[in-house]
Amino acid sequence: MKIYNKSEWKKVKLGDVFNLQMGKTPLRENKLYWNKGKYNWISISDMNFSEKYLFSTKEKISDIAIKESGIKLIPKNTVIMSFKLSIGKVKIVNEDIYSNEAIMAFIPKENFFIDKNFLYYCLKSLKWNEGINKAVKGLTLNKNLIAQKEIFLPDLTIQKEISNNLDSINNLLELRKNQLNYLKELNKSLFITFNKNGIEKRLDDIADISMGQSPLSQSYNIDKKGLPFYQGKTEFGDIYIKEPIIYCNSPIKIVEKNDILMSVRAPVGDVNIATQKSCIGRGLASIRAKKVDYLYLFYLLKEQKIKIEKMGVGSTFKAINKNNISSLQIPIIEMSKQNRIKKYLLLIEKLSFEIEKSIKEAENLYNSLINRYFD
Repeated sequence: MKIYNKSEWKKVKLGDVFNLQMGKTPLRENKLYWNKGKYNWISISDMNFSEKYLFSTKEKISDIAIKESGIKLIPKNTVIMSFKLSIGKVKIVNEDIYSNEAIMAFIPKENFFIDKNFLYYCLKSLKWNEGINKAVKGLTLNKNLIAQKEIFLPDLTIQKEISNNLDSINNLLELRKNQLNYLKELNKSLFITFNKNGIEKRLDDIADISMGQSPLSQSYNIDKKGLPFYQGKTEFGDIYIKEPIIYCNSPIKIVEKNDILMSVRAPVGDVNIATQKSCIGRGLASIRAKKVDYLYLFYLLKEQKIKIEKMGVGSTFKAINKNNISSLQIPIIEMSKQNRIKKYLLLIEKLSFEIEKSIKEAENLYNSLINRYFD
């Protein structure tokens, strides 16, 4: 296909086809420059969001700031890129705008026809590791290094075809990520709705808690002799623990099917569910529900991960103990409500898994096309 015939593409330097325009920061001490400003002014913090287009900024500058500082306008539909401290963040501006000195605007020179979307993806694909200067405050590029960077530039028709292909995947990714965020918010709201009248109890009042303990090393094997042995979070699946890598013929701490396993060493607070009788090492604790549905309790503990993480102590790595786990306050509601919320949460988990799978596939396709078009 012609689209991949790079022998027909021009190899150009960015400085030959673009006027590279740096922004600046009007004097901070002059309040007239910033108070009641009405013109959007971009800083690195405005570049941190995943959206392709930049619509607004946190700070705005005034007419007098523009007049007295000599800051240059970035025209609508221009591609911009951060090139100091935080390198390679790319956006397209949706309106005339201004920026600080850490952001470069790529304004096409006359007689060069460049699709802004093609340039957006091209700049995102560039590897800036070569030629980076180590400034006092971090890594930085400069205008000359950017100007000397070479890219392949096909004709405008191919540029548009490439950008349309990538836009399609990018739009799908944004949609899937928004769907995933919606499900996460729905998950939280379900807990608030169902648990608002719950009676809080200590975890050790509604479950038996046991800390893992590793047996002697000579009792391990990979020949499936003895019980499956789990050591930490690396063996966790989405809800249920994965097939074990090693087994133990002299188990010490035994867990039963449907026991909840919690990681107690970095990372702290992740939970999974045992699928069979097993044994666990020091990186895990088992939580056996006795007055509550185990899946309902699993989701409650999953929701409290941030709280559990904060309990961790240690200089080399964070860890929690049995007292930390036992003291967790768990809202208990009647069993009929537990069963209802459990059904909803399982459905959300299933949908989230399918969406995450779709995101991964789209990301793989996106990266494959980026490499094909721009490497």
